[in-house]
Amino acid sequence: MNENAFKFSYIFKTVVSRWYYYVALAVFLILLFCFFLIKKQPERNNLSKTQKLVYASLLSAVCAVLNVFDIPVNDMLQLSFVATIGFISGYLLGGGYGFAVCFIGDLLGAIINPHGPYNPIIGIGTGCWGLIFGLAFSFFKGKDIFKCAISYLLGFILISAGINTFGFCVMYPTMYTLELLLPLLPFKLLTVVANFVLSVILIKLLPKVLPKEKFNL
Repeated sequence: MNENAFKFSYIFKTVVSRWYYYVALAVFLILLFCFFLIKKQPERNNLSKTQKLVYASLLSAVCAVLNVFDIPVNDMLQLSFVATIGFISGYLLGGGYGFAVCFIGDLLGAIINPHGPYNPIIGIGTGCWGLIFGLAFSFFKGKDIFKCAISYLLGFILISAGINTFGFCVMYPTMYTLELLLPLLPFKLLTVVANFVLSVILIKLLPKVLPKEKFNL
């Protein structure tokens, strides 16, 4: 077990030294909440609020487990299927719940198996996987596989290459530089492709195993 697991003084020690990251996180979450208050999404399910919370809680737990048991390649790379949880949560529950599932799952994973002090920018990036899928399946036109492909393309550009790279550079400027991080993008692209293939399989499978009266798939 990670010796820093549940050591909140270690995991969140940047709260004081880099408080502005947490202010930025709070502002982002407030803006996201306001967006979903103003912009009504088409319902992707007929679940009650309690049922949605149960599904979201289960998916958050799975996301946390995947964060804890990711497959390390080296000090800077891990093979992760968290994006697939982003797909499932956004596909079934919509963008708001999708963001919450991935964000909470990342936070729990950081507490159970920390790889260093918690990075809220990476937390936002992880949450955005669920957000992108939820918005794509709610508002984009076309077949589900097309929506899935566009979502993964946007996710790779905005999250893998954008938010996460930025988060590492500003949080650990002496450890991670663009010269170190940019050459890793081809591997990250392969990881995104692996998640996409798994999600395509789930697009075919989920409508068959989930109750049709509960989900508008």
